[in-house]
Amino acid sequence: MEVKFEAVASKTCELYCKLGIKAYKEHYLHLWKNNDPTPYIEESFTLDVVVNELKDNLSSLWLLYMGDTAVGILKLIKDAPIGPYNSKEATLLEKIYILNKFSGKGIGSLALSWVETYCQNSDKQVLWLETMQKGPALNFYLKNGYQILKEKQLKFDLVLDKQKPMYVLLKKIN
Repeated sequence: MEVKFEAVASKTCELYCKLGIKAYKEHYLHLWKNNDPTPYIEESFTLDVVVNELKDNLSSLWLLYMGDTAVGILKLIKDAPIGPYNSKEATLLEKIYILNKFSGKGIGSLALSWVETYCQNSDKQVLWLETMQKGPALNFYLKNGYQILKEKQLKFDLVLDKQKPMYVLLKKIN
């Protein structure tokens, strides 16, 4: 299976938004009161937000393709300090969303490997991310060599209290 990574450009911002919204809703509606993730969608997947992120040199937005089919998105923050690591040493994998019908096919593992190589080529020492304490994502990341660094809470008021606990995970890559 070949997975391709394409940098988001102004002409593909709308596709990035649509994929992000669809994949997020497929996987995370259960976090929200009344299954309504509007606050997150408005912060993450409006055209204005994505166009502004494209202008930010620290943000790196990607579309994932299997063949000619767009199957997911990635968002990296290139210089993102964490713990003892400064901004030159660390990158944040802020978003990795894959459409439900393509989940479980190895795309996530390939995407993580690609991101790690991207970071190594940028002379980063660590890659970090945040994930829910409950659900399959945590085991996926642990299986791929990430370690729990600390706990945190989701910041959105409309997220159910029992769903707010998160972990910050870290992987040394260089």
